[in-house]
Amino acid sequence: MTPFGGTAPAVAVFDNYWGVTLAFARSLGEKGVPLHFYGGGAGRWSRYCTRRFSCPPTEKADEFLPWLRERVSGGDISRIAPTTDLIAYYVSALREEFAQEVRRTIAPLAEIVNCLIKTRFSAISATAGHPTLAALAPDTLEGAVAVASVLGYPLMLKPNSHLGVGYAERGTLILNESDLRRRFRRFDVHSGQEHVAAAYPELLWPLMQRYLPSARNRVYSVTGIKDADGGILAAALSYKREQWPPHIGTSTVQVGCEDARILEAGLQIVNRVLSRGIFELELLADGEVLYAIDLNPRAFGFLELDLARGCDLPWLWYRSTIEPPAPAPMPLPRACIEARHRLMHVMEVLAQPFRGPGARSNAAGCDSGGLRQSVSMLGSWSDPVPMIISNWCVLRHPRSFLRAQIASLRASRRPRDLN
Repeated sequence: MTPFGGTAPAVAVFDNYWGVTLAFARSLGEKGVPLHFYGGGAGRWSRYCTRRFSCPPTEKADEFLPWLRERVSGGDISRIAPTTDLIAYYVSALREEFAQEVRRTIAPLAEIVNCLIKTRFSAISATAGHPTLAALAPDTLEGAVAVASVLGYPLMLKPNSHLGVGYAERGTLILNESDLRRRFRRFDVHSGQEHVAAAYPELLWPLMQRYLPSARNRVYSVTGIKDADGGILAAALSYKREQWPPHIGTSTVQVGCEDARILEAGLQIVNRVLSRGIFELELLADGEVLYAIDLNPRAFGFLELDLARGCDLPWLWYRSTIEPPAPAPMPLPRACIEARHRLMHVMEVLAQPFRGPGARSNAAGCDSGGLRQSVSMLGSWSDPVPMIISNWCVLRHPRSFLRAQIASLRASRRPRDLN
């Protein structure tokens, strides 16, 4: 049970089928925090769900945001689990509607936008003196060709953010000008997010960034939580051992590791950009140089890994919404534990014959022979029903990430000379 006395404040969880939501719910549910699930998804079948409610689709901002404002200002919702980009954006947009003890844990909207829009994040990182890959979003084809002539091929073409355009767009590897001319286009606005796209027009044009072969096996993640007054409360380091698709993919195997230099470099960037909240910073290592390439101001897909390593970020977040955390030594997470996205890992293994040699490699820290524990990214057997439902939906849902990744296999087959 929670240690605060009286009735513990409930947390609103906007339901879906992804691992971060299930991990967040398990962390808080095991400690007796009431969890109110909104919308459709696997979480409503969780053993930790205390109440279920309907709500407008979260991706339809023009419907969802006014609905959420009414619930927050009326007191029906006091705390919201920061599990997706859109939820982090909405909560920050409504920051002034929350009670003071919760408001202090919500990052201002300008910070959230600077994290979620990659061109802005890159510019801030460069201004702060940190190494960064140039991230540009030209709004014409000829402008894109000119940018490519400076960046050089191969290069990455991917969404500047998932705000405004949704998650169907994943990105691709561009090998030459002909490839660029064929693939460069303006993204469609996701239905219901027209006002988001209007506020940030750069979202509609793909991000162009130089490709480094080390992106296949040298992407580190600095994860943790920061308090507005107490600073970094907990932090951990891990790396992608496998990803799908291989050049631009989401982690299918994430491994905990220890490297004080990388961890410190990452936290310096976080402190520059984000004042509070859960975070995941991605660093691409090219030799000894670390490039900051992405900062997610919310919980992340391999949250189960941090939980297994002793960094209970959802619990720290929840406690900080009730009372400012007392100064305490930052916990040191256990290394050499891995998290696997089982189904996506299977896809990565099946694609191995098409990828060429050298596609799999371990980063610094530990190898699979030294692992003490392996956990699933998508649910836990301690809460089996939503885990089973989520894994099934990854396979069958027509908008699932898995099908989007299958479509990217062609891109992973072409550039064998990049291995």
